[in-house]
Amino acid sequence: MEKRNIKAWDKVRARGGIAILITAAAFMLMISGLQQTYARKQIRKGLEKTAEMELIIKTLNIKSVLESVESALNNHAWEIEQLLPYPDSLFGLTQRLVEQNPTLDGCCIAMVPDYYPEKGRLFEPYTIRRDSGIETYQLGSEEHDYSTNLVFIETIEQDTSVWSEPYPNPEEPDVTLVTHTHPIHDKTGKVVGSIGVDLNTEWLGSILNSRHLYPSSYNLLLSEEGHLICGPDAETVNPQEVDMMVALLNDSTCSQNVSTSGRFHTLNFNNKENGSKGFVYSMSPGALNSWRLAVVNYKDEVFQPLKSLRWRNLLLTLVGLLVFAFIIQRSAHNLNKLEKANLEKERIDNELNIAKNIQMDMLPKAEQKASREDVDIYGSLVPAKIVGGDLYDHFIRDEKLFFCIGDVSGKGVPAALVMAVVHTLFRSISAHESHPGRIMHILNENACQGNDTNMFVTFFIGVLDLPTGKLRYCNAGHNGPFIVGNSIRILPAKANLPLGVVDDMVYVAQEEILAPNEALFLYTDGVTEAKNSQHEQFDMTRLEKTLMGLVVEGAITPKHLIDKVNEQVNAFVQDAEQSDDLTMLAIQYTRKAKDIIFQDTLTISNKLSEITRLNTFVISAADALHLEMGLTSKLKLAVEEAVVNIIDYAYPSGTDGTIEIHFEADSDCLRFLITDTGSEFDPTSVSKADTTLSVEDRPIGGLGVFLVRNLMDNINYERLGGKNILRLEKRYKQ
Repeated sequence: MEKRNIKAWDKVRARGGIAILITAAAFMLMISGLQQTYARKQIRKGLEKTAEMELIIKTLNIKSVLESVESALNNHAWEIEQLLPYPDSLFGLTQRLVEQNPTLDGCCIAMVPDYYPEKGRLFEPYTIRRDSGIETYQLGSEEHDYSTNLVFIETIEQDTSVWSEPYPNPEEPDVTLVTHTHPIHDKTGKVVGSIGVDLNTEWLGSILNSRHLYPSSYNLLLSEEGHLICGPDAETVNPQEVDMMVALLNDSTCSQNVSTSGRFHTLNFNNKENGSKGFVYSMSPGALNSWRLAVVNYKDEVFQPLKSLRWRNLLLTLVGLLVFAFIIQRSAHNLNKLEKANLEKERIDNELNIAKNIQMDMLPKAEQKASREDVDIYGSLVPAKIVGGDLYDHFIRDEKLFFCIGDVSGKGVPAALVMAVVHTLFRSISAHESHPGRIMHILNENACQGNDTNMFVTFFIGVLDLPTGKLRYCNAGHNGPFIVGNSIRILPAKANLPLGVVDDMVYVAQEEILAPNEALFLYTDGVTEAKNSQHEQFDMTRLEKTLMGLVVEGAITPKHLIDKVNEQVNAFVQDAEQSDDLTMLAIQYTRKAKDIIFQDTLTISNKLSEITRLNTFVISAADALHLEMGLTSKLKLAVEEAVVNIIDYAYPSGTDGTIEIHFEADSDCLRFLITDTGSEFDPTSVSKADTTLSVEDRPIGGLGVFLVRNLMDNINYERLGGKNILRLEKRYKQ
């Protein structure tokens, strides 16, 4: 009777286990389906953002080519006016333009009919680039009557620059050209002709056919009339497929969705002939000389990772069900408490190891350290337990090195959690704030909120201006750092209260100038309070002796400095258990001056009318260094934006002042130092403009700084002696 009851109970348990497995399987399949749906949406969103970024980047690259063409004409407008009395000299001008601009296939100057009676009704000096060389000749004739050309007529009648529709090269039908024309004025301002340059679309094609999102992706560039300017190679994409995409983009009845930024459109396509499906993202007209840029992506490639993930999820689901069945089976046999305890301990140990890895990953990696000539950095953190409460960090923004070191009260997981929060806040705040006192103040406010455990953090923040060596710092109850150079000394740092003690604590920043090759050594009290087996501390005296020994040896590099201190601490502690986290950070200022090969200075008043003088100054300096036209345009635009910002914000309305622009160049860097005596204004602290937002949603301001950051390699601001000093740097090749 008892055996029958046991068997019946076993059957009930078995059926219950099967029911649980079926329920779990159905639930997991449902979750997998929801994950697939969610993943597809996220992939589409990510594709949209990535496609928009590709279009933006390629638009900027194409605009750079087009602007260089336009600049080539604008910069010679005055020269043409001077040469109008000498018609034969115009042949040399067209030849120079083609020789100096490798992107150009040809250049012509077309005068209004009968402008030079002695030259005939039509006069058109023309230079063309051929395989055999550059040729220049008179093109205008009754057979080639340019006066009937629509582009010429529009340029003359509307007195405006015009980009033509794409057309085949008469001499090479396989090559497509676009022509940019610019009106020519005589000294009275009357339009007397036009100058035009021919651009081979192969230049644009090289930009379009590089770095696609997926192997089969490709770009299309259409004119204002919807004609294809350039696209993928016929060898890579079927021309019929390209024609279908062009027709799709020109179809006004086709449904197109506007992107979240409002500047792009997306539409789906389904080619029934070959079964291909995908998405076309295109830039709104007007962003590129009324041309339209598009990128085509195929669904098979976009969602290929998701398909692979689907099978992996199915396999993992099956594995999970097997594991689940095993757990049920093991639970049915009543695992003893010791096994449960061991599993729990193992889980906790694994989680602590994961927490340790996460904590160590938050510290700067060796490959993330500054690879620069002006600073050398090295840090070390050895936690006393699996996780610890010490931290250090450093990063460079706008030619300033931001760094910190801290020690959270207590040890273990609670201290590690506080450390993670403080570290994250430091990164977040210093991303847009450069003053260490204000950074410390905001950190303290956050540390005091909800601090029921009364934990506090000793913290030191430093901001080193790399061009000048000026160090601004703020201390919150931390050990004063050492300055190690020809000797050692402690950086004079006010102690202040640690973070998290008093929410209205006022933190005052201090300043110091680091000499070249001087090193800053920061540490936590785990170094000086390290104990040996006799409970003696390593103390400050031994630390100073170790640092002084390095000075005598002349081996002051951050890595050698920290390695030597670690070596001395370990030799002192020997086999004794580590009682506290051991954290050190060393920063050596290694900036070396380079020979200046050119310099010039301009002083202007804070009036917008002075911008003309400013542009002339920049162009003159660029000409002296023989800089490329595209680089000159970028420098002129960046400096103009920076000076206009100073005029608008550093000087109150109605206040007169001056702005000094000092330009200097060494062998590989161009540098503008813009100085004014206006109100303190740090353009690097302005929040970066969110260019993904629409014009209506985007807040006013920030675009000028965004433009300067994109045009220049480095931007740096300092307030010295009551003056604002803005430094703009651009690397170049002589």
